[in-house]
Amino acid sequence: MGPPSLQIGGQDLFFKTRKALALALYLALEGPQPQDALLELLWPDSPHSGSLRTAALHLRQALGEQAWRLQTQWCGLSLDLSGAFVDAHTLGQLSAEQALAWKPGLFLAGLHLKGNPAWDDYLMLRAETLAAEYDRRLAELCRALAEQGDYDHACELARRRSELDPLSENACSQWGWVLGLAGLPQKAASIQAAFARRFTQVFGFGPLSAGLRPEEGGQFFSPPFPNKAQREAVVA
Repeated sequence: MGPPSLQIGGQDLFFKTRKALALALYLALEGPQPQDALLELLWPDSPHSGSLRTAALHLRQALGEQAWRLQTQWCGLSLDLSGAFVDAHTLGQLSAEQALAWKPGLFLAGLHLKGNPAWDDYLMLRAETLAAEYDRRLAELCRALAEQGDYDHACELARRRSELDPLSENACSQWGWVLGLAGLPQKAASIQAAFARRFTQVFGFGPLSAGLRPEEGGQFFSPPFPNKAQREAVVA
């Protein structure tokens, strides 16, 4: 994630135009697309098929010996990704180590297309979708590790969630839950208090929950935090 790039054999591909790069990345992320949809998205002011043909030519030139990957289907285009790796497609399968090592950046940063608000809207919405998927994976991994008694790594995952969205009650709740299981209720309470202050400063009112709100489908605790027997019951 982050700045856009396409690689073959570990080497970055060179694109003659930003539109060709945008076309390649859009097909890689969204799959086969009809010609009309591509023209409307990438050339909203002058949706001529010649523009798409030129961008497709530049894409094939960038692909070189892999030009066969760009395929014409009906009245549209597709990019054959067999044997290829697209990081945006793997968020739901990240391991804890991969999730912590992954450095999420601004989605497709630097691929603004001048005078094309439709493309900018797409980038913004896609970024929000990917951020939500990454957050869900962090939450899943955090809960699984906490229930296994691996509180150190669970805390790292919970901390990452809160760092990415400092105003998320859900993320704060999970972090406090893990700290409570780890026998650190004072630290959990401190994090909760700091979150409440931050939330109030931004929105002008306090969080919805007076304590740490349970996450749907999880085992979360409001103060007082779990005692030793309760912590052992969760791990068991």
